[in-house]
Amino acid sequence: MRTGRLPALIGAIGLATAIAAGSLPAALAASESPAPSASAGTTAQAQTYVTLIVKGCEGCTIGVERGITDEPRSTVTPRKPDHWQGPTSKVKSGVAAIIMPTAYTAGASFTVSAPWEGDTDGMTNIVLGGGFPTGKAITVPQATHRKQGTACWAGTSEMRTSIHVRVIRRKLDGIGNRKVVFPIAWASPTVATVGPLSPTLGKGLLGNQDMYFC
Repeated sequence: MRTGRLPALIGAIGLATAIAAGSLPAALAASESPAPSASAGTTAQAQTYVTLIVKGCEGCTIGVERGITDEPRSTVTPRKPDHWQGPTSKVKSGVAAIIMPTAYTAGASFTVSAPWEGDTDGMTNIVLGGGFPTGKAITVPQATHRKQGTACWAGTSEMRTSIHVRVIRRKLDGIGNRKVVFPIAWASPTVATVGPLSPTLGKGLLGNQDMYFC
């Protein structure tokens, strides 16, 4: 099972170091972006600095996780860890930054928690791709009308990378079939993904109650 049940429809690297190394555009550096959150106990591993440039979700919390499924058996490598919760980062001036082990990027997925969302009975995932080629800009109508997508990142071997994310508010059925506000989130342009697509849960939403499995 790739997603859980949802509503009825369903040492850190300092920012100054990242700027000096050219990992952030000058415009983002000037916006006083938050210092990146890093995974604990992974300093001996190669790390990737992920900058998420987020539109429409100031003050939201971005998380990263990695769930690797056995049924059906995932093609993602390495297979371990297969149930990993990474760090979170709050969006400040349109930017969130996360440091994670490079080896964990394949099969990773990103979550969004908004201060304005209702009782959704789950967690929204950022749709990274599905139905469109990698690198394509996705409009709001395209994002909210697609029937399939995936939150599973193909990963990277790079030390620094960035993902542009758009977030909008839409009402869907929450707990007790009451209409509540959900964050609908997607990468635009799309990024490389891995594994099969999953049905969206209404208005382009992907989400989970435990972890998004790849």
